[in-house]
Amino acid sequence: MELMKISLCLAFFLLAVSQCSEARHSMKRRETDDVNYDDVLADEATDNEEQNDAEGNDVDEDEPVDAIIETPPKNYSAIIGQDVRLECKVSPSFGVVVQWSKDNNKYFLGTLKAVEQDLNTYGVDSERFAIAANSTDLLIRGVRPEDAGSFACTLMQFKPEVIKHQLSVLEYPKIVSFTATNGGSVMEGSSVSLTCEAVGSPPPQVVWSRDVGGVNERLQEKDGEFVGYSVYIKNIKREQSGKYYCYVFNGIGANQAEVTVNVRGKPRVHVHNTIVNSAINVEAVLQCTVHDEPGAHIRWYKDGQLIESISRQYDISTRGSHSNLTVLPTSDSDFGTFTCEAENEFGSHNRSISLVQSPVIHSLEADGSRIGVTITSRRPLHTVELQVRELGGDGEWRTFNIPVPTSSSHEYFIAYTLDELEAGKYEAVVRAENDHSWSEHSDSTLLDIEAKPEYIQHASVYRGNSAHSVKSVALTTTLMYLLVRTL
Repeated sequence: MELMKISLCLAFFLLAVSQCSEARHSMKRRETDDVNYDDVLADEATDNEEQNDAEGNDVDEDEPVDAIIETPPKNYSAIIGQDVRLECKVSPSFGVVVQWSKDNNKYFLGTLKAVEQDLNTYGVDSERFAIAANSTDLLIRGVRPEDAGSFACTLMQFKPEVIKHQLSVLEYPKIVSFTATNGGSVMEGSSVSLTCEAVGSPPPQVVWSRDVGGVNERLQEKDGEFVGYSVYIKNIKREQSGKYYCYVFNGIGANQAEVTVNVRGKPRVHVHNTIVNSAINVEAVLQCTVHDEPGAHIRWYKDGQLIESISRQYDISTRGSHSNLTVLPTSDSDFGTFTCEAENEFGSHNRSISLVQSPVIHSLEADGSRIGVTITSRRPLHTVELQVRELGGDGEWRTFNIPVPTSSSHEYFIAYTLDELEAGKYEAVVRAENDHSWSEHSDSTLLDIEAKPEYIQHASVYRGNSAHSVKSVALTTTLMYLLVRTL
């Protein structure tokens, strides 16, 4: 009995131990399963994150974002010597690095700093180029012509971004030279070229003008041919001498220069009188003037023979462009044709003067039927004839002798009225005679004679014999008186 109790107790003990052991094994299996499940969940989470990253559905907030350039491409312009700032605004701006390049030459680098960046370390002229403070803009000081071109701002990152600006350098117009053919001293009839070389940006335009009597007149197409910065004047004349102006402008500014053109040619001789009256042993002064060429050499000739020596008979006085020849005739052979000639390197020109003893008619003027004549004669004047014929006709000349007035000198001033001519238009000439010979006919003048007014004759109550009329009036008066008394 006792043995049975001991057996039962031992059986319960073994059962309890077995259950406890099973419980511990069960706990271990559960812990192991839990660990494996967590690992699987972790692996699944990792796979999902990789898949989401690949699809771009999830971004880590701490990962950097690409910056962008907000400034659009621009065209800048600056006058030489001015400063210019090329903008390159980046967002976000923290930590960015930009690279500036000109015409694909990369030599500017910059970052966002609180102070202006010195670019000397990058091999750049730091006195002219810099990165502006608190920006990535490029500063250029004292712009030069070679600075013109394309400037690119490149954002240095995994995905670079770039913009390009164009810089135009403007320059005030400047006249480099203003020249004329042969230094401006040209021969009449030749072609002249005026060239005005000018620079500037944008390229300047040119306007041509010249001084005409103190007034600046613009050259027109009729004045020359315009090609670029030159004008060509063909067959230039003396009256085109003077100052010429070149005026250039380009919208930035303007400039002007001038050149003097002196048109030269063979001299031109002018004589004061083509016929001069004198007499034996009476001095005569022959005058001539050379125009436009004050340096021309002046000579006098008598009947084609050069007057070389100064004698009692001839005296030449020349001052500048004016020359006088004084002649003292001692015989009839001393009268004739005298010639004034002027010569320079371009040629010669001459005019002749006739020295005569016959009268010389200087002028003939007309006012209606009244004429005026001026005559010179060193010898006594005998006859003055006025010859008239109808204007435009081939009729005969009618001759009128004009009374010769007395004169204490060799000059005669004559006034005469033609009352013999009917109304109409006539052509008139005059000639005169002294004790040597007749003069040549004067130049013709116009006589315009108007019709004379007709006087109105008033009617009269007295007609027939005047004595008879008076008697009739007296008789009538007497009868009227007697009739009144009778009544």
